[in-house]
Amino acid sequence: MKKFKMCMVLLLMVALALGVSVPALAASPLANLTPPTTFTVPQGLEMDWNARHHYEEYVDLFNKLHEAYPQLTNLYSIGHSYQERDLWCLEITNSKKKNDDKVGIGVFGNIHGGEQEGGESALYTAWWILLNSDSKYVKTMLDNYIIYVVPIINPDGYEQSFIYNNRWNLRPTDHNGDGVVFSDPYTDINGDGVIATIYKGTATSAIADRVKIGMESPDWDGNGILGDDPRTSDIDLNRSFDYQWNRYDIETYKTPNTVLVGENSLARAGLQPGAEPETQAVQNFLYAKPMNALVTLHTGQQSVLWPRCYTGNDFSDPADKELLYMSQVGEKMTEALEETTGRSYYCKSSHDDYPSSGDMIDFAFGRLNIHAYTVEVYVGGDPDPDPNAPEWDKHTWGNKMPEDTWKFYSYQEVKDVLKLDPAKLGLKTTEGLWFNNTSSAQMAGKAPEDQDILVQGAKDAILVMIESEPNGAGYQRPAYVDWL
Repeated sequence: MKKFKMCMVLLLMVALALGVSVPALAASPLANLTPPTTFTVPQGLEMDWNARHHYEEYVDLFNKLHEAYPQLTNLYSIGHSYQERDLWCLEITNSKKKNDDKVGIGVFGNIHGGEQEGGESALYTAWWILLNSDSKYVKTMLDNYIIYVVPIINPDGYEQSFIYNNRWNLRPTDHNGDGVVFSDPYTDINGDGVIATIYKGTATSAIADRVKIGMESPDWDGNGILGDDPRTSDIDLNRSFDYQWNRYDIETYKTPNTVLVGENSLARAGLQPGAEPETQAVQNFLYAKPMNALVTLHTGQQSVLWPRCYTGNDFSDPADKELLYMSQVGEKMTEALEETTGRSYYCKSSHDDYPSSGDMIDFAFGRLNIHAYTVEVYVGGDPDPDPNAPEWDKHTWGNKMPEDTWKFYSYQEVKDVLKLDPAKLGLKTTEGLWFNNTSSAQMAGKAPEDQDILVQGAKDAILVMIESEPNGAGYQRPAYVDWL
């Protein structure tokens, strides 16, 4: 708690210096109640939270929860992906109480396909709420709040990430220009369960001398380039929302402090604002379901971020008063993550962490005044001891990640074992293929150690967010939406 108190003192000093009144934390109906710490898991609802769960397992658990708690749940799809997977929402509240005065809360996961710990955390939160629905804490919550849980925004990218980590959605894309979509997808041809990065060289070539020629694939399209048309789009759904879309465009690409933003937005924001079916589904859902707050769960850092993403905040501006409040709540969420997981996290405005545009939390806050938070729940490995390292490299899970491995296949083995044409790959008879199994490739579809603690920490941070509402002006649906 010392860290939180210190951060709060600094925030108060800044606010007072700027002449801004500091909003008080909300007086929630849950304020004097404590979440249960032990509970019984009913038969048929058991889950191994130290394992990865495929999309179908999510759907199966949601159906079981809906069947077990019909008075507390409503299960429906908010849209679909390119591969016609539904974006399922489990709506949780006490149906015997009218919804008119209830506070809406959104819990979203896996807008980036490979960030699977985010989806697991969202799923765990729904599971935990319902399994504790007899407790006074959760009963009070469901009498006063509606919890909307959408664990997987990007189900195609999520499922693809069991093969190889894929951030993007699966908009049909022809990467190699042969006129066929996804004509050379990554495939495990040596049967070791990992998609390797492929290099050519001799059996004695040093790593630095090996030449990368592609990704593991049987060369489905027969063009001599391995894995050059994978199942991915290069479209980042979290840059594709209809708010400040592609703000950092070709004209601002080379200006100071926007190079990263240009790389993230310029080629990855999609064809137009809100063009992706997954993005459209989320936007329409937020327009239809009033929410005071939401969280979108990610991995790749261990942090809590709050708007704005595209520009900095000015707490002397009355328009930023609610952002000051979100910074306070974000610090408390960070404390909850640290206390439960025993790992370190940090809290920043999203722009101060790294600038971006077209993000979900900016859309939620900028369009609808929803208090919106990005919670990055996990990054593997040990922290960087360099004091000058970026913040995201200083806060990690502290687990041991697999070492990169290399395996060599001779010219003859390329033909006989891998069933590839070495001549078409440009190999000399003295050369062969090196298969490099990177650390991240080896972790595809695998849960990190202590994932059960990770999802509990995310749930506790979400409870802090729920307890902070209602506060401020609340949800504000634009009038023009009624005209669409």
